[in-house]
Amino acid sequence: APAQHVIEPQNVVFKGGFVKPTIYQGPSSPESDKAWQDLYSFGISRIPKSSAAQLVNKTVPIPGDTDHYVVGLDVFHQLHCLNMLRLHVFSPNATMHNTDDPLQGTVHLSHCIDSLRQSIMCSVDITPIPWVWDFKDKVARPVADIQHTCRNFEKVREWAKEKHL
Repeated sequence: APAQHVIEPQNVVFKGGFVKPTIYQGPSSPESDKAWQDLYSFGISRIPKSSAAQLVNKTVPIPGDTDHYVVGLDVFHQLHCLNMLRLHVFSPNATMHNTDDPLQGTVHLSHCIDSLRQSIMCSVDITPIPWVWDFKDKVARPVADIQHTCRNFEKVREWAKEKHL
């Protein structure tokens, strides 16, 4: 992968969002939409021909620049798909979903659902989720705010911004 050299492990405590929602939760707003766009809007990258030659899945040169090729890292596609689902969940009647264009309608959403399923199954996060006893309701509940070992997203994001096409 062209960004392999920037991958580094990082411990991250996930935020459950039950007590204090993150900017990425909830309905569309100018602030949340910008936060989502800032995660992936630079997702199409330019790589040198030598890097493109090493790819298992071949890509095309940039028109007029045969020394550079076009790629997109799947993490940014996944974030785009998740945002599409978020927008649809909170605004199912939004104009972008009421269209005959399969890339904007249910075909696109269905693609996103299955793409995310495949990605989750590929990543196979095996972080154990502990449970705690809720004495008030007398039930055991999973703990959402737990540490995961991740790849450093910011390093990959920086790489993509530098290579943005």
